[in-house]
Amino acid sequence: MSELLIVGGLTIDHFTDGHSAPGGSVLHAGLAAVQEGVTPTFLAVAGDEPEARDGLVRLAALGDLIHQPAPATTTYRHEEKAGRRVLVFEAATASIDPAVGRRAGVPHVALFAPIAAELSAAAVEELRHDLRPERTVLLVQGWLRRLEIGSPVLPLPLDAVASDLWATFATADAIVVSTEDLAEAPENPFAQAAALRTRIGPGPILVLTLGPAGYLLDDPGTDRLLATMPRRVVEGVPSVGAGDTFGAALAIHLSRGADAATAAEAATERVIRVLEARRS
Repeated sequence: MSELLIVGGLTIDHFTDGHSAPGGSVLHAGLAAVQEGVTPTFLAVAGDEPEARDGLVRLAALGDLIHQPAPATTTYRHEEKAGRRVLVFEAATASIDPAVGRRAGVPHVALFAPIAAELSAAAVEELRHDLRPERTVLLVQGWLRRLEIGSPVLPLPLDAVASDLWATFATADAIVVSTEDLAEAPENPFAQAAALRTRIGPGPILVLTLGPAGYLLDDPGTDRLLATMPRRVVEGVPSVGAGDTFGAALAIHLSRGADAATAAEAATERVIRVLEARRS
């Protein structure tokens, strides 16, 4: 039995300085898993571009890789406007076929982390049925994006998210999402958390990450929301992949029996260490 299965698509990221590199939640989450002492299994979809081949080599070095070939890899162009990162959607990949993942074995925890809606609700349910993970954690940003080739990525209004996705979210053990991925009430994370809870029902642990400001934890096992700000804030380094790092560490600590608050604190510490390492 593997401790962690990570499912999602690689990306090719084009940056403002002209260079390109592989990315995506699977890669950032995999790096975090290894730092937590876990050898992950990956189910990743990607094409044959040089950057994608580089990303696949990196995944294979981190753990056990199941690669679903595709005609193209999800591609984003990174821009900056008014000091904020803007993603422009340049190419889409194929949808993940759950049949490809059947050889993954039974994981303690499955982390579903699509980056551009390459993973359907039906595929998640089929993988859960076939693999029987003990826990399921969803990084939902890739399902909450309005994606049009050649256009900036914008958050979807919650009312525009398909009902089958909400049904899948409702059966997860934990959901992680950034306040930046939500269209409604960006200035009020408590309202965002309440809107999500209304739609996902009483079951999942919900973590709303707030960038350097910390996170909100809505644990159905307690009677209040927990708002936490880290004592150490790392500034002046890229924060790309911080949410994926948080999600992977959260999933691992939940799978090891930690309660939600303890797992979230451990995840925050992992993010801080990753960002501090980028200073060197």
